[in-house]
Amino acid sequence: MAIVGIISSPHKNGPTAYAVNAILDAAKADGKDVQVFYINPMANRKGCQGCNACKKNGGSCITKDDLTPVLEAVRDADAVVVSSPVYFGEACGQYRLFEDRLYGFLNADFSCSLAPGKKAVAVTAAGSAGADELADKMLKPLVNYLKFEAVGKVAMVTANDMKYAENSADVKAQCAAIAKKL
Repeated sequence: MAIVGIISSPHKNGPTAYAVNAILDAAKADGKDVQVFYINPMANRKGCQGCNACKKNGGSCITKDDLTPVLEAVRDADAVVVSSPVYFGEACGQYRLFEDRLYGFLNADFSCSLAPGKKAVAVTAAGSAGADELADKMLKPLVNYLKFEAVGKVAMVTANDMKYAENSADVKAQCAAIAKKL
């Protein structure tokens, strides 16, 4: 089983990165193949260009940039762990660029070109509020449009403590439990 982690936070060692890596490490220890992508340092990344070429070629985005291997990994994965910090109640811009490009997996009739049965997990971190709501919001297009099965979420309210996930026994337990579902 292949699992892909998407870390969009600009903080490579922040709470969302820690939780995604904890899930992936537990899955890897269980014999699963894992791959992680950090979106923020990708210098050449674009959002969806609205060209609809993907609707004519079987569901592949024709834009070639640093997100191309991420999208290819999602196509090949059995499970995807997405993550974002909460910025003004929304996902960060880095995540939104990635999420918009998932549009390429929809055919002209809006059926999904991905193999069925993929699993999805969302990881979010908020300074004061909105983590749970954002996790649900991030899972919604994966479930409704791409037909993923949501198997869990880790939604943290960190009070802006960058070590929150690392120091939380509850977050560690949630990550281990989710990894077993992947």
